[in-house]
Amino acid sequence: MNTRMSLSRNNKLMPYVIPDTDADFNTKLKAPEKNIDFTKIFLESGVVDFSLPGFVTPHGYKFVKSINKDQYRLIAVGDEPETVYLVELRFRNDIVYGKKTCTQIKVWRTISARHNTAVKDLPRTFFTDLLSKHSIVVSDEEQTGDGKRFWETMIDWALDSNYHVYVSDGTQEDRPLTAIKDMNEFYNKWDAFCWGNDRDIHTHRLAVISKTKIY
Repeated sequence: MNTRMSLSRNNKLMPYVIPDTDADFNTKLKAPEKNIDFTKIFLESGVVDFSLPGFVTPHGYKFVKSINKDQYRLIAVGDEPETVYLVELRFRNDIVYGKKTCTQIKVWRTISARHNTAVKDLPRTFFTDLLSKHSIVVSDEEQTGDGKRFWETMIDWALDSNYHVYVSDGTQEDRPLTAIKDMNEFYNKWDAFCWGNDRDIHTHRLAVISKTKIY
């Protein structure tokens, strides 16, 4: 059996749209009291300071990375520390043949007005830095509605920035990549093709943003 085909069939990888309430980390973080408890556990498990290019950590906050996994958080410090932004990464070699890719498997930001200035531009800054460092970023296998909207925004940004955007269809042999030329094409042809509620179909399709032309 073709190796690429075997890998793609065994790794379902695309935006199956789930309700926000189905994201366990969202449930733990959105209620302030639970957020504080969850944040304390995270800090006690071991972290190191993290510096994100293009982002100045505001006074009263600290940016840290877990020592146990590729999870990063911006935390409001104090006696009751609170997570205001979280992102966790997964690296793979089986999505784009012969290339390493990066996926944000968890992304969360607070809706609290008092932290808005601190987190307003952070998701895009972090995503841009990922693309700078790892060249290829792909969408997660499951996304909430907010996750889908973020990816729509980043696809539009990538196309406007002369990056390369593709759809990878894991329902076909060798997982072919098809380039997206503009947002009109994306919405008319690829939006419903990629994102939807059929787990057997939509978990096999993914969006790819690359700094360089892949094929």
